[in-house]
Amino acid sequence: MLTTIHDVTGAWGGLGAALDGLWQQTRVVASPLGVLSVTAYLLNISVLHVTSSSIIQFQTFNNTVTASAPTAIGWPDSSVNSVAFDWGTISSLAPSVGNLSGIGNAGLANGIVYDVLLDNSGIGNANVNATSINTDCALVTGLVYNSTVTPAQFRTQHGTNFVSTFVPWKDQVLCNTDASTSANVLNFYVTTAIAGSAAVVDPSTIPMNWTYYASTGVHPNISFATLNMSWVTCNVSLLRTSAIVDAQTNTLLSSSSEAPVSSNWTFASPDWMFDDSRLTSNEGWFQVPFNTAPLDDIDPICGASEANETVYNAASGLPNACGYQPSMLDVYLMQLLGMDSSQINPFLVRDPLYSSNTTPSFNLSVDQMEMAVSRVLATTIWTAGQLGEAGGGFDHPVGSATITRLVLETRLNINWIPLSFALSASIILLVLAIRMTYPDSENAHKANAVNSGGVLELIWLASRLPAMRDAIGRVDSPNIDDLRAAGRFDVLLANVL
Repeated sequence: MLTTIHDVTGAWGGLGAALDGLWQQTRVVASPLGVLSVTAYLLNISVLHVTSSSIIQFQTFNNTVTASAPTAIGWPDSSVNSVAFDWGTISSLAPSVGNLSGIGNAGLANGIVYDVLLDNSGIGNANVNATSINTDCALVTGLVYNSTVTPAQFRTQHGTNFVSTFVPWKDQVLCNTDASTSANVLNFYVTTAIAGSAAVVDPSTIPMNWTYYASTGVHPNISFATLNMSWVTCNVSLLRTSAIVDAQTNTLLSSSSEAPVSSNWTFASPDWMFDDSRLTSNEGWFQVPFNTAPLDDIDPICGASEANETVYNAASGLPNACGYQPSMLDVYLMQLLGMDSSQINPFLVRDPLYSSNTTPSFNLSVDQMEMAVSRVLATTIWTAGQLGEAGGGFDHPVGSATITRLVLETRLNINWIPLSFALSASIILLVLAIRMTYPDSENAHKANAVNSGGVLELIWLASRLPAMRDAIGRVDSPNIDDLRAAGRFDVLLANVL
């Protein structure tokens, strides 16, 4: 029918026109199924248009990747001449490490020196190289103290002599840098009480002549007593290991091989001090820091064999030209051992009330000694690295470590709910397209159909079909309802061949 052609053609104007066409079917029913098909087609086009934009989305997310980050290697390599460092400056600064607020100590933890990440953009933990200082301390037996010579000496059973340039006062742990032993061996005069039973203490106890001041003045009175001393020797070695650090703060979290410490004192013969079997490269500096940076204004104290031959300083009234001045590291070591200022204050040797008392008040255990020595050595080499070559230390070589980074990445997401709606709409559109374009006229196969509904095509049709023109022309009022009612007759809008 001509009205059907009108309604279906008008419905293709848009979804609104299609809905208006459905409304017109309630007044003059001509082609409800055709208009409904067009409406459904246009509606599914809208569904496909809306859902297609949300089917595929690009989503940003944080991803973790592994990367290589530069590190400052904490321990100097074998090409660095560590003996030539400015140990006087280093030893003076080392005791302040950890005591000054605002100054971090990344790269140092107790007796471990580890590499520091120079790139802190990573997350989580990172594995870096580390060097752990292992200190194995023991009480030396078999030493003989000879005070009849000047200066006094310690002598081994094999005839090796160690010059004793000083007699320490009570509660002191002082490094004996005059003892010429292996480069990786540190020897200490210890006048504290040794923790342990009599079986441990007695074989290592060496009675020494103790010179103290009974009075003060330009020529103080010198008195003598006996002070028990122990010779502690510590064999130092390096453990190359790895450590886990926080990738952002460089804080040491754990080490794969902590330096072991002893639980009980053991004995060692003097020959143990000459054991080079564990000496490796770059270990020849261990003794040097203890022989530098002496405390200012501390006059040396003399042994008994030297007291009567001493030349007194006219200004201070104290003897000079003999004895020993504690170094900054000696005091630092005793602080790490937990000794308070009254026990380690070397100024007290001038006080007759103190110097005449030879009873120690501090007990020294082997684990305390080993951990403290390891920490002193680790702190000094770490301080040398902080000063750099220009400051008398060494410049950190650059290494690398693997870290984990957060990176912002983009991925393609497929939303299945919009996809299902779009797929359903596409299938419906395909069915409707087949239905509406399938030729159902018996003359369709031989007709040259009009393929559009423009003004020119309408004029052409009206001139070719007089009956249609007359039927429509008989309508008095050209309103849509009358025209649709008048067009209810079959037509073939084609030029039949």
